[in-house]
Amino acid sequence: MKKAIALILLLSTSTSFAGDKPVHVSIFSGQSNMALDAKAMNALGMAKRSVILPFVGLVLACTTHLAGQESPYAEGFPPPVPSPKSPGIDLERNEQGFLVRSEESHKEAAARVRDYLQTQYLPKVREHYPEQDSTSIKLAAQPPVDGLDVHENLVYARWGKRAMLLDLYLPRREDKERLPLVIFIHGGGWVRGSHRGYRPAAIAFAKRGFATATVEYRLAGEAMFPAAIYDAKAAIRWLRAHAQNFHLDPDRFGITGGSAGGNIAVLTAVTFGDSRFEGPGNHLDQSSEIQCVVSLYGAMSWTASPWTNSKPGSDLMNETLPDFHIANGSHLPPILFLNEWDRRKDRRWGAGTMAIIKKVGKEDCAELTLINAPHGFLYFSPHQAIALDHLEKFFGRHLGQKSE
Repeated sequence: MKKAIALILLLSTSTSFAGDKPVHVSIFSGQSNMALDAKAMNALGMAKRSVILPFVGLVLACTTHLAGQESPYAEGFPPPVPSPKSPGIDLERNEQGFLVRSEESHKEAAARVRDYLQTQYLPKVREHYPEQDSTSIKLAAQPPVDGLDVHENLVYARWGKRAMLLDLYLPRREDKERLPLVIFIHGGGWVRGSHRGYRPAAIAFAKRGFATATVEYRLAGEAMFPAAIYDAKAAIRWLRAHAQNFHLDPDRFGITGGSAGGNIAVLTAVTFGDSRFEGPGNHLDQSSEIQCVVSLYGAMSWTASPWTNSKPGSDLMNETLPDFHIANGSHLPPILFLNEWDRRKDRRWGAGTMAIIKKVGKEDCAELTLINAPHGFLYFSPHQAIALDHLEKFFGRHLGQKSE
């Protein structure tokens, strides 16, 4: 049995882009804020102008269990199975005889990102950011890896014959100080995408002094929820178990993800301490705790039905929603929502979550920042560099890595 709690926030405000510093518009007291990155705007040749941010009559509904009522999944989830609504995942055997994603499937994922740039991303730039030169926006190239120790296709877990892979990039340092780690989780609607797509961002961020990893997870066509969360947590535990080998600081782990990957990253962070989400993987003696998290335009209050094969509002669908867990008092490390300016009125990507965080009294650990780029900006240059500037500032503050 459930009840709906309506959180109503009435707020109308305006700000202008001026100078070369981000303008912060306070939504909540404390450190929670919405920031519009004027510096990035000006850097891309956008004119200074006034912007009205209407948050009038916002009604945010979240669902929470009545006291004494347990979720039907209180004891755990059914074993993950392939989604009947998702495309199948093409696997092949590697040299060791284990099943891995086929090279062709990775190429198809890369082709979809290139197609997205032309058919959706650039048209949105021209529509919402006409001051920007859309001809200068490209798929971000993979940087050279000089100065880095590169470890790709590391097996972090095995599910039967299926081997799960991650890539790890380590800055070379003369001193012996252990490195903070930032884990990247790709998007793709829970049904598509490849961890290789985030290699350019992970390599570029490693060159800023952070160890980085881009992690493969099982898509819905291979195994539905909560398989992706099992995988993310298994990767975290594996990285902690091997922290000494790679000179990582096990007490300074952050995570970020885009779109569906943002949902997975935040869900991985907020379900720390909930054994239902750990899965049956290895290294269960290691912690899956994340010290801080950045959601890049991640889905917080909805997920696609193929991930659960269930309907919105169902008990199982609710378990996939970070908003649901936060509203019910989950663990919450410092969090940054880094979202698109053109979706500033859409509450599903973090703005609504800020109201829930306020309701549970944890607003001091949450921030919301908008940048002038459409959905998927981590894939594309020059927007990727702007996003990494924000990640460097946030993770530097919370993981102890000094930023320039």
